[in-house]
Amino acid sequence: MKTSVVIATYGRLELAKKLVGQIHTFNPDIETIVIDQTKGSPNLCLARNQGIKKASGEIIIFFDDDVEITKKTIPSHIAEYHDSQTVGVAGRVINDGENIPQNSKVKTGQMNNFGTFFVKNFWGTKKQTVNFPYGCNMSFRKVVLEKIGGFDVKLPPPLSSFEEIDTGLRASKLGKIIFSPSALVYHHRAPSGGTRMDDRRRKNLYYQSYGRLIKKHIRFPEKFLSVLILIKRILTESPQSLEYFFRGIISK
Repeated sequence: MKTSVVIATYGRLELAKKLVGQIHTFNPDIETIVIDQTKGSPNLCLARNQGIKKASGEIIIFFDDDVEITKKTIPSHIAEYHDSQTVGVAGRVINDGENIPQNSKVKTGQMNNFGTFFVKNFWGTKKQTVNFPYGCNMSFRKVVLEKIGGFDVKLPPPLSSFEEIDTGLRASKLGKIIFSPSALVYHHRAPSGGTRMDDRRRKNLYYQSYGRLIKKHIRFPEKFLSVLILIKRILTESPQSLEYFFRGIISK
């Protein structure tokens, strides 16, 4: 299966180039597409959709520009697609400074029925079916991305919170997403560049995206309880974000 790698970057083109070099060291013939957003306003979902259009591979792997791969990362993504029911792969992610428990065979990439609780644990080592991937290391069949309309550009940029959860939930309606522990990256979380912003704005956009996630994926009567739980959380944590949460709820 022909595979493409898409890397969206903003203000960190040198990091993206370094990652491309590493990819080609391990996989010299693989198509690698860098979407540099420097000339416009950053919008991760839009950039990734541009990458989807340019990609010629049947499988598209998405990496953040500040990850480090291993020689097994890309082959492990590809291997999971030999199962025709697999529509996406969530790769393992170890963030700098992350303490990994001795028992790493844990549930990964799960959301409860109300959308109010997420189990991430992408450092885990147990292969399993998940609801969603970690955005810095994930892949999908191109045909599936095209069927679901790609990434949701209505998630408010530049943060685009929940974009991988939203995409995973939509894609998983067409098949299964597999967590592959051997598809490992080390996420170095670059100290500058990207879409950094002040905490107040970050929380506003985060809860606006959260509102849109609830609107799209939680049905009544669960949605009623979801909204009540999240209103209580927002009023405790970031009251000014309540308006943004409802913007997401009523978005078209």
